Amino acid sequence: MKNFVAGVIALVVGFFTVTLAAVMGLFIGIAALIARPFIKKKMDAAYAEAVKQQSQSGAHADSSTVIDGEFDDITDKPQGPSRSQAQTSAGQFNQLPQSS
Repeated sequence: MKNFVAGVIALVVGFFTVTLAAVMGLFIGIAALIARPFIKKKMDAAYAEAVKQQSQSGAHADSSTVIDGEFDDITDKPQGPSRSQAQTSAGQFNQLPQSS
């Protein structure tokens, strides 16, 4: 009898959970359908603005690429297992102070 009552309670809780999830999913789906035209209008406006800015940036925009960031100049370094300056300086921060 104890297992039967526990099983009925588990079924009721499960049914409540599935029903609540379905209702929430329905409301989220309706909200997405309502918001779709507004989001699409904003995306189209942002795309048009980006195309306009890109066309105004100059004639060299299509023929060149610039990658920003840090780099190590390896033109004059010998080939081998030596570590770069970035690797050695980063390793210094990872070391804990030695207590004596």
